[in-house]
Amino acid sequence: MQYRHLNISRDGHVLQCRMSNPPLQTLNSRMLAELHHLLTDIENDADVRVFVVTGENGVFLRWMDLTEMQAYAEGTREVEVGGRSAAEEMLEIYQQIPELVSSIHQLALRIQNLRAVTVAAINGVVGGGGCEFSLSFDFRLMMDHPEATFALPQTSFGLVPGGGGAWHCVRLLGRARALDVLLHGEFMAPATALGIGLISRLYPPATYEADVAAFVANMAGRAPLALRGVKALVGFGTSQGQLDFFAREQEELNKVIHSEDVRNALAMWLANPDPAAYQPVFNGR
Repeated sequence: MQYRHLNISRDGHVLQCRMSNPPLQTLNSRMLAELHHLLTDIENDADVRVFVVTGENGVFLRWMDLTEMQAYAEGTREVEVGGRSAAEEMLEIYQQIPELVSSIHQLALRIQNLRAVTVAAINGVVGGGGCEFSLSFDFRLMMDHPEATFALPQTSFGLVPGGGGAWHCVRLLGRARALDVLLHGEFMAPATALGIGLISRLYPPATYEADVAAFVANMAGRAPLALRGVKALVGFGTSQGQLDFFAREQEELNKVIHSEDVRNALAMWLANPDPAAYQPVFNGR
């Protein structure tokens, strides 16, 4: 498959994927399909010990492509996925919101179940669906950039998390703090995200790339069978009930995706994506 949004590099046992979707650096349906295709290659390559995903130009992923979400909310069009390819069966699932959410869930599960250690190198700004995506990784190594934030703001648009964000927040934070994070939907500074346990390590901008490289090299040099065994044990201990949760999450998202509140909120944000200026009024319809 020819990738439009992924740039792949390999250095020994480490495979790095740099996501690219200028100018906004959002997670869209085409990128999801490409990530699924890449994961198939990694699943079939036992020599990959560490899988690293990062962004570009100071942005990991801002959020899910809100123009696609708006189209779903308004029922105006289906997702455009471009020409057909070797992954055409995969691309066909992005026609309606249930299938899109299901694909996001499948992606999260596949990342969690990889034999390789997985690292989300959050090189700056991240939010919404990008945060949910990063929570599927074993480690989140974030740059402590003054403009960077970590946020799950879906309720601010009248939505619920659709990529496993609520599951991971409960698992990582506990019920009370998960409710605080998800219901407020605030944009947290990296130090705050580190303090409550949403990210693993925080590195200064000046040494970020070197710090991530050292972390990854350490993982790649450790005993692969031991790493896989620990991942299997931790995964077994923390994934009970996850499939049922994802099914319920999809159900709850489907209840709100076509609401008037969501349509108005997304239109307002897309017209002016400035948190200070964003003041939606929700009517419960």
